[in-house]
Amino acid sequence: MLAAALACLVTATVLNVTMPGPVTAPRPGPVLETITPAQLAAMNVRLDAALQPVELPEWLSGFGMRLPATVLLPADAEAAVRRTNSGVRSVAERVLTYATLATAGPRMRGPTIVKRLVWAIVGSRAAAGSVGGMLPVLWLVDARSGRQLVELTVLGPAPAGAAGQGP
Repeated sequence: MLAAALACLVTATVLNVTMPGPVTAPRPGPVLETITPAQLAAMNVRLDAALQPVELPEWLSGFGMRLPATVLLPADAEAAVRRTNSGVRSVAERVLTYATLATAGPRMRGPTIVKRLVWAIVGSRAAAGSVGGMLPVLWLVDARSGRQLVELTVLGPAPAGAAGQGP
């Protein structure tokens, strides 16, 4: 019995020393890599960093295993965008974030989102009359319900990796 307790103590100590600690803070820097903070500001969008959910390896999720979670996984959020929007050509980035979207001016219409947990999905969709037939877009999808909240056209240059790719 004493040997088993000692083996358990040694194993726990070795695991604590060798295993990385849990992530307890969002990564520093800009929330999105493909859209600049200036572009977000021009769209009246503010994104605050959030911890990213853990994704299971493909071989486990292939067996239908899922982690218990109250938020959608990135693939589910992307599927919601593709389901509700025709012509989605590519998705360049999927980030869980806290979003604040304010309408500009007192007479502007549209949603007001305040510090809501959303998936920010950056990509492109087909659009007649746009350069190359592609339109860079930022979709905000509710992280809990999977409902698309808003679709915003990205102002300025197209997001890196979003143009010219197939679905």
